[in-house]
Amino acid sequence: MPMIARRLVLSLPVLLCGCSSLLPSEQAEVSSPFDSYLDAEIRYAQAVPGRTTRTELFKLGFDPLVNGNGRMLSFIDVRQMFIQPNIPIDYLPDGLMRCLEAKERCSGYAFELSKSDSQRVGSFWADVLNFRKNREVQGWSFRSVFVMVDDTLVHKVSNGEPNIRRSEVRNNPLGPLQGAGEFFSDQLK
Repeated sequence: MPMIARRLVLSLPVLLCGCSSLLPSEQAEVSSPFDSYLDAEIRYAQAVPGRTTRTELFKLGFDPLVNGNGRMLSFIDVRQMFIQPNIPIDYLPDGLMRCLEAKERCSGYAFELSKSDSQRVGSFWADVLNFRKNREVQGWSFRSVFVMVDDTLVHKVSNGEPNIRRSEVRNNPLGPLQGAGEFFSDQLK
């Protein structure tokens, strides 16, 4: 028995050294034909209003049927997206004006693509015992809208976050007891 206890005591530092690797991690990716924000931006730049056809737009990777994660917009959707009561219509770009004139022949596509990696960092024991949870999030997100009249691109717009770097820290001074009051009050209901 003393031999087993001694081995356990001697192996304890080895077991505790790798504890941070036991913290949970997660990855979230909205399926996309693009490997990175830069890749999406480069493909987006290749779509030229007045020249790019629907087929060419799809070949660039902006095809909601093949690649998914895109919304198909009707003329009414496009109108609601870009027409605001406090902005005069003459402020709209020419492509959107053509869309308004074309009515039912106008349609669009909206894409929201992203990739993020979330890692729990810090003290294994503080995390497991619920005293402190540290999370680091990295990734990117890219949003774009393409407006078509018939089969030709007439307007496009994009935005996004090319380099998401965020730290989240949650402190619970009571550790494993934090939230216990809520648990017990829910049980009494």
